[in-house]
Amino acid sequence: MTVLAVATGGVAGIGMGYVLQRGQLCFHSMIDGAQRGSFLLLRAWGLGVAIAAVGLSVLLATPLGAGLDHGLPFAPVGNIAGGLLIGLGMVIARSCVSGLFFKLGAGMLGATIGLAGWAVGELVARRIAVPGPVLLPPGDGATIPELLGLPRAVVAVAFLVAVGAFLWRRRSVERPEQSWQWGWPMLGVALGVVTVAGWVLAALGGSPFGPSSVGAVTSIAVGAPNWWLLSFLVGIVAGALVAARSAGGFRLRGEQPVRYAQLAVGGALLGAGGWIAGGCNLGHGLSGVAQLNVSSWVVVVAIAGGVGIGRLIRTRVSAS
Repeated sequence: MTVLAVATGGVAGIGMGYVLQRGQLCFHSMIDGAQRGSFLLLRAWGLGVAIAAVGLSVLLATPLGAGLDHGLPFAPVGNIAGGLLIGLGMVIARSCVSGLFFKLGAGMLGATIGLAGWAVGELVARRIAVPGPVLLPPGDGATIPELLGLPRAVVAVAFLVAVGAFLWRRRSVERPEQSWQWGWPMLGVALGVVTVAGWVLAALGGSPFGPSSVGAVTSIAVGAPNWWLLSFLVGIVAGALVAARSAGGFRLRGEQPVRYAQLAVGGALLGAGGWIAGGCNLGHGLSGVAQLNVSSWVVVVAIAGGVGIGRLIRTRVSAS
C-alpha cells in the first residue's frame, strides 16, 4: 500500500506541478492581481474549480469515492482566522504554499526557506487550541448542496454553467506575461482535469483527500507519514521542473537577503494559517471549493481579505 500511495501521489503531484508552472498559477498572484484589476488567473481558477466540482460529484457517487472525505467541517473561527493568516503570509512571502513548491522546481532556491518556515508554522500551530464551535461536521452535511437540499451533481453542473456563462459574456483579451505561459482557458481546463485526476489517484492510493498540503509535516512529526501527500508535494516540484525545462521558465537563482527573511516569516504564517483553517490554498482553495464545502468558500474569502489587509499595510509602511 505504501508503494501504491507513493506512486499515485507522485503522479498526481507531477501533473499538478506541470499545470501550475505552465499557467504560473500562484494563488497570491491570482488574488493580488485581481485586486489590482488583472483577472487572467482568477478566470482560470474559476473555470478549473467549476470543472473539478462536476468531476468530483461523479467520483464521490461511485464506489471508488466511498473512502474519500465528502466535505470539510465548518468551524468559522478557525476557518476565518486561518484564512486571514494565509493571506497575510502570501503577501509577506509573495507566494502561496503550492507556489513555493512549483517555483522551487523552476529554479527558485529561496523557496526552500519559505518551505522550511511553512513546516515550522504548521508544527507550532498544531499545539494551539482554536476556540469556537464546529457548526457543520465533516461529510456531505458540510457542503452547499446539502444545505440547499439538492444533489451534489445538480449544484456542480449549475456552478459550471454559471461560471461558463459569466466567462463567455466577459471574455478577456488579457495575454499571459510569458510566451510559454498558458492562457486562462487552457489553464482552467487543465486545472480542472488534474484536480479530478488527483482525487482519483488519492482514492487508488488509499488517501482520503486529494490535492492539499496541510498535515504532511505533522504526519512525519507524529511518526505516521502520509506517503500519498508527501509524494504529491515532491511531485509538484518534479512536475514544475519538467514544465520549466521543456516549455520555458527555468532559471536557477537565489534571492536578496531581505527576501529570505520574508520567505521564512511568510512561510511560517502560511503553515500556521493552513493548519488553523483546516486547509491550504490547495486543500480549501482548489479541492475544497470543488467539493462545494461551506468552509472552503469562507476560507477563500478570508484569504482574499488577508491579502487585501497585507497589501494595505505594505503600502502604508512603504509610504511612511
